[in-house]
Amino acid sequence: MTSTSPAFDNARIRNHEDKVLLNRITEYFEAFANADASKMDNMVADDYHMSDIPLGIVRSPKETWFQQNKGFGGLMKDISVEAISLHGSSEPGSCAVLESVTRFTLKIDPPEAAKPNLPPGIKAGDSSGMIMLSAIWWNSDGKVVRELEYGRLLWEGFDINAFNTW
Repeated sequence: MTSTSPAFDNARIRNHEDKVLLNRITEYFEAFANADASKMDNMVADDYHMSDIPLGIVRSPKETWFQQNKGFGGLMKDISVEAISLHGSSEPGSCAVLESVTRFTLKIDPPEAAKPNLPPGIKAGDSSGMIMLSAIWWNSDGKVVRELEYGRLLWEGFDINAFNTW
């Protein structure tokens, strides 16, 4: 599946052999990149839990994560996700791992609670990004039941193409 959103670039992963997985990942990360928290919420199971290591969130339940996710839409604009690699399966109980780069621009000055997770001194209109590793588990209904996010802010001289070689 080729991404239909310019905010999610899946060019590097579009030949993944598990087309069900590719479709799910594309839909999920297009929703994230378009700040569509409601669509993402519809793609997760009722017993969903999110752990977002960069944000210090551990096992956030579905409703709490939905509210946190909605907050990102108020803080960021021009969100883009560029996939680097995709591994795993869409089989129930299986895990998929997406390696990606997320970039964004702040809509507003960050609230105090968000500052520790952003580059020092970043303000409204400034851009930044993170290299991310997303681990996602599926249930038998094809919904996300568990998600782990690991990431690091991009560093000076960051080159996404360095991740193209093994």
